[in-house]
Amino acid sequence: MGFLRYLGHSGFEIELDGTLVYIDLFLENAMVGGMRRDIPAAIRAEDIDKADLILITHEHRDHLEKGTVEKVVARTGALVIAPHCVLRELEIPSENKMEVIVGDEFVVKGVEIKVVKAVHPQSACPVGYIVKKGGKSVYHAGDTYEFGEMFDITADYALIPIGGTYTMDVYSAYKAAKEINCRYIIPMHYNTSERVRRNLSEFAREVESNRVKPIIMKVGDKIAMR
Repeated sequence: MGFLRYLGHSGFEIELDGTLVYIDLFLENAMVGGMRRDIPAAIRAEDIDKADLILITHEHRDHLEKGTVEKVVARTGALVIAPHCVLRELEIPSENKMEVIVGDEFVVKGVEIKVVKAVHPQSACPVGYIVKKGGKSVYHAGDTYEFGEMFDITADYALIPIGGTYTMDVYSAYKAAKEINCRYIIPMHYNTSERVRRNLSEFAREVESNRVKPIIMKVGDKIAMR
């Protein structure tokens, strides 16, 4: 069946029919954008002893934690999938790197991956990902504002930022919830620091009114995918 575990900020551990995928590992830094990190990550790099794929959405330090990724690759041999501006920063073997751009679609280690647009002008190379295996699919939006082509995105689970600092805020996320063809929406990129503090009760109420089920995950929570 598979599971989703929320690691904090925009980081997730996703198990798809036996393949273990990590997205936007941000585990060790005490600061976010110069502000104190209020909620620590659920795990540390040393806790990861198995990883098949590591997907990174863009180069910002709260999504690309260089030391963490390098440690995990050294321990697990994971393949890192990311845009060029991310991969060039990583000191890992070339065989552990796979460069992608928006529009790419491929299968690796049994996982179908589609690289999709993200609107994040503060980044040189923002992307999102749709990953699918075993009849389950997950969309990770990365850092993005709402954009019209979200109508073209289909997945069982949509992981979307709601923090409002260079991403969608709660109100933009309501609009995205109407556009994305999904069953469940999970908010991310919020409450890690004061700058991205948001009220989740209003978000959940508004999203559910659109017939999409919101799932509010605390850092460390793990859910089975239905």
